[in-house]
Amino acid sequence: MRTAFTLALLILHILPAAAQAPTWLEDQLYGGGKLNAVIAVVSIILLGIGIWLWAQDRRLKRMEKAIEKKTM
Repeated sequence: MRTAFTLALLILHILPAAAQAPTWLEDQLYGGGKLNAVIAVVSIILLGIGIWLWAQDRRLKRMEKAIEKKTM
């Protein structure tokens, strides 16, 4: 119940801000064609972090299995 209430308040807070006119930063990024580059760089960074976390999880599982094998 509390989570739903918090989510509703968050949505009600964000909606008016989304309807406002674009800021000067948005105008500069859209106007110069740089927004696509920014989105691409952020996507690559997030993808890299995701792959790194996945690899760390696999290594941790292998280590846990090795420890479990030694204790048995």
